[in-house]
Parts: sequence; C-alpha cells; structure tokens
Amino acid sequence: MHVIAEDALRYPSILRSRDENAWYSTHPVTAEELPALMDDGGVAWTILVQPIQVYGSDNSYLADSCAAYPDRLRGVAVVDVGEPAASRADLHRSIREQGLAGIRVNLATGAGTIDPRCHPLLENAAELDIPVLVRVTPEQLPQLPALVARFPGVAFVLDHCGFVDFRDGPDGRGAAPLFEVGAHDNLYVKVSTMNLYDVADPGTLLKELGRCFGTDRLVWGSDYPHTSDRGYAGLVDYAREAARALPGDGAEDYLGRTAAKLWCPSPGSPDGS
Repeated sequence: MHVIAEDALRYPSILRSRDENAWYSTHPVTAEELPALMDDGGVAWTILVQPIQVYGSDNSYLADSCAAYPDRLRGVAVVDVGEPAASRADLHRSIREQGLAGIRVNLATGAGTIDPRCHPLLENAAELDIPVLVRVTPEQLPQLPALVARFPGVAFVLDHCGFVDFRDGPDGRGAAPLFEVGAHDNLYVKVSTMNLYDVADPGTLLKELGRCFGTDRLVWGSDYPHTSDRGYAGLVDYAREAARALPGDGAEDYLGRTAAKLWCPSPGSPDGS
C-alpha cells in the first residue's frame, strides 16, 4: 500500500511534471484515510511501501504516517543504491531515527546486470537484521540466486514477482525466469494484485508459486491505490478468495502472517498489506 500526502509543500514530490491522469493524481490516499479503509476491509494493520516514483528516497511522509498510527502501520523505506557511505547513512536514518521496518532497493534501472554497488547496503541490512524488498526486472532474475546466496543474513523479498509476464499462465514462457530462481532459505516473493490480475485463475498461480517457493514464503501486496479498481476492501476480498486455493495454513501466511514475521516481529500480526 502507498500513501500520498495532501500537504505538497511539507512533503514535496520528485516529479518534474505531474501526470494528471496518474494514480497519485486521480485517486491518492493519505495516511489519515487508511484506518477507515482498513476497517472496511477487516484489516488490522498493514505495511506501507514508499512510492518511488512520487517521493524517491525522501521517506519523510512514510515515516510520519507510521509514527501517527504505530498500532496499525509499518513502513518500508526506499534507500538509493549509490555512493556506499551515503547509502548506509540513509539506511541508518530510516531504521534507527525514523523507526521504519525495512527497506526497498530499486535495482530495476534498465541495466541487464544487478548493480554491485548494492553490496555494502545489503551488508548493512544484514547487520541491522532488516528485510530488503528488492525490485528487479525479469532480465535480472537469473542473477538473483547469486545475490541471495552472497547475503544469507538478509531476508530478500522479491517485489511484484520480478515483474514477469504471467499472461500465458504460471507454466508459460514469460513466467519461466521467476520459477527458475527456485526456493532459497532467505528468499520471499511478494505476489501483488497486479500479478493476480495477469491470470485467469489467480488461485492456480498461488498454488504453483507455493509449490516452487513454499506457501510460507509468499507475501500479498494490495498495491493500493496504484491498483484501485475494486477499492481497498474489494482488493482484500479478491486476495482472500484467491488464497483459498493454498493448502493448509497457506492463506494465513500469504495474507499476513509471513509479512508479520518479516516486518512486524512483535506481538500481533497484520492481515493484509
């Protein structure tokens, strides 16, 4: 879930020109609106992810939102991969000073290879014992196993299933790079609404991902309000229906329990994200 501040002067965006047709213009959601939306969806608390395209690595509004609703929100900050000392300083500020629960690292920069400048940042994440939501392209997925193995102390969460194309189904050519990554002890996969929408039968997709990675390694992401066609409560219901296909306690893991273990290692757990 993403939040957009109403006060653009206090929380300026990085956008050089604002797209009036984009989701952050047509249907933004503020932190103040979240409790009512979550109540309508039967969601106890949730994970906020910094919207890269709107605020970049300025996590101020994200941090203030989580601080305003500490019993309901946890935040995942964006930290830029760049000069190592600056990246480490931003990481410590996000976690130690702003109290956020993890970081999102954007490696999907258009290059075919994963930028090795992320290594010092990942070493620091391991020292702080925080999960890393990692954003890569399908072309970069073959390099992900080596990165995950290099940093066994980091819990990696693959964002949006690595943006693979599921339109031909989980056994299609477009999805192959994801399934070829395979299971790893420190790898989790965020299966967002956008991924579920790619297929005719989202339950089957979840079952196949569960077989490959483990049902306890799947994490739901609403992607709201970037995805908002059903409203937040409708997206929650859609995910719950799809998750019924998972065996055993898989639905509970996917819809919140695994997210709680990653980002909320304290009593209580969120149901939804």
